[in-house]
Amino acid sequence: MTIDLTPYLDSRGPKYLAIARALTEAVRLGALAPGTRLPTHRDLAERLGVSVQTVSRAYDQAEKHGLLQARVGSGTWIRDTGSESENEYLRAPSTLADDTLIDLSIAHPVCPPSHHLRFRRALAELAESAHADIIAACRPIAGLPHQRERADAWLRERLKVPGDVEDRLLCNGAAHGLMLAIATVVQHGDVVLTETLTDHGLISLSRTLGFQLRGVAIDGQGVIPEALEAAIRRFRPRAVCLTPTQLNPTGATMENARRDRIAEILARHDVWLIEDDVHALLEPEGLTPLAARLPEQAFHVTSLTKSTVPGLRAGYLSVPRGQMHHALPRLRATSWMATPLVFELADYWLASGMVDTLAHEQRQLLAERQSLAARKFAGHGIEARPSSLHLWLSLPERWRAEELQQQALQEGVAITTAQAFVVEHATPPRRVRISLGAESDLERLENGLEILARLLQEPPPPMLQIVY
Repeated sequence: MTIDLTPYLDSRGPKYLAIARALTEAVRLGALAPGTRLPTHRDLAERLGVSVQTVSRAYDQAEKHGLLQARVGSGTWIRDTGSESENEYLRAPSTLADDTLIDLSIAHPVCPPSHHLRFRRALAELAESAHADIIAACRPIAGLPHQRERADAWLRERLKVPGDVEDRLLCNGAAHGLMLAIATVVQHGDVVLTETLTDHGLISLSRTLGFQLRGVAIDGQGVIPEALEAAIRRFRPRAVCLTPTQLNPTGATMENARRDRIAEILARHDVWLIEDDVHALLEPEGLTPLAARLPEQAFHVTSLTKSTVPGLRAGYLSVPRGQMHHALPRLRATSWMATPLVFELADYWLASGMVDTLAHEQRQLLAERQSLAARKFAGHGIEARPSSLHLWLSLPERWRAEELQQQALQEGVAITTAQAFVVEHATPPRRVRISLGAESDLERLENGLEILARLLQEPPPPMLQIVY
C-alpha cells in the first residue's frame, strides 16, 4: 500500500512533529485505517526527503500518543485505539481479591444503606399490589399502558419533554434508548455529530452500528454553536447527538440561552437531534431540554439510573411524531419489550414521589462529595457541577494520565483517563475523570482522594517515566 502523507504535512515546528501530526490527521480523516502497516523508517524518509532519524522520532511521537504500535519483526502499524480503550474501560479495574480497591472509575450515583432499605420496602409493598400483567405481559411492545401513562405525565411535568403517551417507549436503560433512537434514523455509514469528548457508550455504538462519529468543539457549556454550525455545513450529518446536561466526562451544562442557539441551528439545517438527558434529575429545575424546542425532530432519552439507584435500569425514549413505527421494530428486535417488573418499581416510585425524593438526596450527597474533592484538589484545575457524579481533573506537567492511572491502581485507587471519551483519533487532554458516587462510604472516598492528591504533588516513580 502506498501511503502519501504530503497532503497532511504543514510547516509548523520541527519536521518530526509535522510528520506525527500528518499521521494523526490522515487517521482522523480515514486515509489511514486501524491495522494499516506503515512504511519502514528508511522508506518513508526517502519519500519525504528527510533523515531516517526524523522519521524515527515522528514514529516515536505518534506511538507515545497511542496512534501507532511497533511489532517486533513485523513493522509499525496504526493502532485500533478505540476498541482498546473501550475494552480497557469495560474491564474490571483490578484483580485485587478483597474489597480494598477504592473505585473512583465509574459514573455511579451514591447508594447509601437507606436506599437499600427503601428498595426492600418497595418490593414488599409491590408483592401485595403489583399488576398481574407484569408476569404475563408480552405486549404491548412499547410498555404496559399504566406504566407508559405514569411515565408520560412525569416526563411532561417534571422534565418538560414534549409529546404524549403515544410518543413514549419504555426501554432497558438510557443506553438502550440511545441505541434505539440512533438506529431509527441513522444508517450504516451516515455521519453523526457529537461533542469532541463524549460518553464512551456512544463511541461504542458508532462501531456497533457502523456510523461515522465526528466531534464538535466544546467549552464549559458543552458544544459551541459556531463550531456545530460549521461541522453541519462540512459533514452534512444525519443526526446530532448531544448531552446538554452534565456532559460525561467534563460535566459541561448548557444554560437555556445556549440551548436556544443550538436548537435554532438544528432547526435551520433540519438535522435530527438525539438528546441524552440521563443526568436531568441531578440539576435543579429550570433547565428545559433541547427536545422542548424541537418537538418535530428530536428524540429524547433519559432514565432513573443516574439519579436514584444504579440497578433501576428504567429508560424512557420520547420519539417525534411519525417515527414510532420505525422505532418499535428496533425495540422488539433488541429486547422484545422493556422488563415489566423493573418498570413496576419505577412506576411505584414515580407515583409515591420517591423518585423526586431520591433525586433530591442524590444532589445533596454529591454536593457534599464535590466540596470534599474541591478541598483535596485545591490548586489543581477542576471542572465539575455542584451535583455531578464526577469531576474532570487537570494534571501537572510531570504526570501523564496513563501514568497516574497506573500508579493510583498500584496504591488501591481506580480512576479513568480521557482516552475512553475521545471522539475519532484526537489527542486526549491531560485530564482524568474522578467519579465520586461508587464508594458509598464517605471515609473510603476521602482516603482515595487523599491518595490521588498526594500523588499529584510527587513526581512519577522512575519506572513510570517515559524518556523521549
